[in-house]
Amino acid sequence: MIKQLFIKTSLFLIFTSSSLASTDSSLLPMYGGEDRQNNSALIKKDNEFIAKATRSFSSRVHAAEGYVERGFEMYSQNKFDKAMQRFNQAWLLNPNNAYIYLGYGLLYNNEKKPCMAVIMFIQAHKKGLKESGFLSDYATTTTNCALTKDNQLQKELFSDANDLYKQSSQSPNKALQAYAYHSWAKSYFLQNDFPNSQIMLEQSKNLGGKTDAQFEQSLKEKLME
Repeated sequence: MIKQLFIKTSLFLIFTSSSLASTDSSLLPMYGGEDRQNNSALIKKDNEFIAKATRSFSSRVHAAEGYVERGFEMYSQNKFDKAMQRFNQAWLLNPNNAYIYLGYGLLYNNEKKPCMAVIMFIQAHKKGLKESGFLSDYATTTTNCALTKDNQLQKELFSDANDLYKQSSQSPNKALQAYAYHSWAKSYFLQNDFPNSQIMLEQSKNLGGKTDAQFEQSLKEKLME
């Protein structure tokens, strides 16, 4: 499977490339892979934080949810370092919370690192995040990652993106369906598949979706070439 290969070849890049941008482990996903189990000072610090958070929220699971919510609040305010710190605290509390990895992925996308974001979205998906909007954004990020690759890997990533869009477009919510098809149209455009791009754009419009006028004009020009 391409995703398994991609995970193996990219996990090293996540931590080494990110650490070039920051030496503060609290500003790296999952603390940059820092060994926290054999460091007595970190164990003490983590245990104190976990105990305090658990008392405040009644359980570690609820505490993690609270810190994830704070992370997204910080993200919405463009306080990206604070967001990363909150997502990392949530990860300490409950590493099985899928939204932590969504947060990591969004932060990587903000840094224009789509392939690293894909790794995090894979984890979010594995941990149960299946919502249509997420799948569309996961597919868009996979498309952007594919554009940085060549040959067979690029083709397989485009195929992964199309599979994700197909899943996303099955939503019973028409607005989310329209969003999925519009995003898929843009993806096909980037894949240089202009006929399918037009089909997906029409699907979105038929569902009442708002269209990007500039994108629609660019597509018309490509279809006329």
